Amino acid sequence: MTENQEQLPILTGKKGRYQLLKPLGKGGFGDTFLAIDLDTMNQRHCVVKRLRIDNHYSPEIVTGIKKAFEKEAKVLEDLGDRSGNIPCLYDYFSSTVTDPELSTPQEFNYLVQQYIEGEDLKKELEQQGRFSEAKVLALLNNILPVLKFIHKNDVIHRDIKPSNIMHSKEEDNKFYLIDFGAVKQVIKGDIDTTETSIVFASVCYAPQEQLRKEKVDYSSDLYALAASCVQLLTGEFPEDSRDVNNLWNWQKYPYISEHLGKILRRMLQEDRHYRFQSAPEVMEALNKRDDPSDKNNGGNQKTTIIPPPQPQFIKVLLITAIILTTTGVLIAIYRHQNQDLQVNIKTIPGQLFENKKFGIEIKYPQDWKAEKQQYSPLTGGTIAKIFPNTSGLNLEVGLFISIEDIQKSQTLSDYNQAAIEQIKKSVKNVQILQQQSKKIDNREGYQIVYTGEDQIDNFRFKVMKVWTISNSKVYILTYRAEEKLYDPFLKDVEQTMIKSFRLQLQSTLPVDI
Repeated sequence: MTENQEQLPILTGKKGRYQLLKPLGKGGFGDTFLAIDLDTMNQRHCVVKRLRIDNHYSPEIVTGIKKAFEKEAKVLEDLGDRSGNIPCLYDYFSSTVTDPELSTPQEFNYLVQQYIEGEDLKKELEQQGRFSEAKVLALLNNILPVLKFIHKNDVIHRDIKPSNIMHSKEEDNKFYLIDFGAVKQVIKGDIDTTETSIVFASVCYAPQEQLRKEKVDYSSDLYALAASCVQLLTGEFPEDSRDVNNLWNWQKYPYISEHLGKILRRMLQEDRHYRFQSAPEVMEALNKRDDPSDKNNGGNQKTTIIPPPQPQFIKVLLITAIILTTTGVLIAIYRHQNQDLQVNIKTIPGQLFENKKFGIEIKYPQDWKAEKQQYSPLTGGTIAKIFPNTSGLNLEVGLFISIEDIQKSQTLSDYNQAAIEQIKKSVKNVQILQQQSKKIDNREGYQIVYTGEDQIDNFRFKVMKVWTISNSKVYILTYRAEEKLYDPFLKDVEQTMIKSFRLQLQSTLPVDI
């Protein structure tokens, strides 16, 4: 036993005894040690994190730090064993020991978790230099499914950065997301005054809404992941290479492919509304390489995250679309391929989507499909996405159902004005085409139609929003499509979906969904 080992204590937890071996690091709110689990057969290595609170912190800050530490234990306990890329939790306990700095008895909280042998990416970048695109794609291949998993379980990490990602020494393409001390449960979207008083994130990786102590959402984690990828690819922070439009300029780096560059640029949008809104959206985009002739394609690294379905007739349509170049012909071919379904749509209103917790029913055409979304006010309250079953065509078409909370005193007229102002502020090159009162399920509502420009891929899109208010909630149907595809699908949206929308309000809607 070395001199350091003799000086470090043996800790007694709820599930075992842990011999501290050496310090691994010291963060803002805690110390981390390498340890041995003395009560396991092979005396496995583990990591012990000790919560350390400096005396100058206010009681409110101390409360926030303790909450974050407890949440880390809960996340690891709930998710670690199931995720594959999050360290497992072995033990969590408190113990009164002598403070090594003050030489007085003090209660400490301890967290014992799986030890990942390897280097964090900050150290790896310092030792080996910038990463290849193939290696960054492997990183995304590991971490995006983790974000999909934790977001589905109503958790936001809030502190993604290279030093919080471990590269396994045993498996070359295995990466782990660590340090959940800054996690935030996002059910209901509540952030109390204690938690908003602490900005856990690192300035170089956090989006503006987090630095301003505003509400964060799933896209905030995506921003931080993209910022980390940029630093690993270039050795620079994204802020060092933004263009005159304040967009990350991937073209400054000739070794980054256009495909990955555009995806990272969208993840790094300062306005959260222009980012990808979920990890699956990024995963899907990574699987779609628009230009096979792209010379800088990451060393021909194939990114396989979620293999998209590729029916044979869709491949034929893709080739045909390139040759014909006109959307009208493309839609005609698609309708021909599904002519039997179209006959059914004329006689059967469609399939039924239900959300019983919110009392919502809506019918959609037989050749569309519906996907439930995880409800959270932080992500706009979206509960469903309904879109044509033609995903292989990369059509930008979809109907979104969302719910927003408003103040009891806010009227429909008040909301209309606020919503229109927000559209004018957030949509690039917006043109309002139509505004009018609109009945929805025999309720007073409002409808607006407008066009705008996608900031990433520079195509024009067209949007129709219809909403109604009841019991301090706004129920919104949003139809969005690439401008040239708006009219071909409009009849399905208006006649089958909006017309069939029903709101069976309950006496008390649940708070946590």
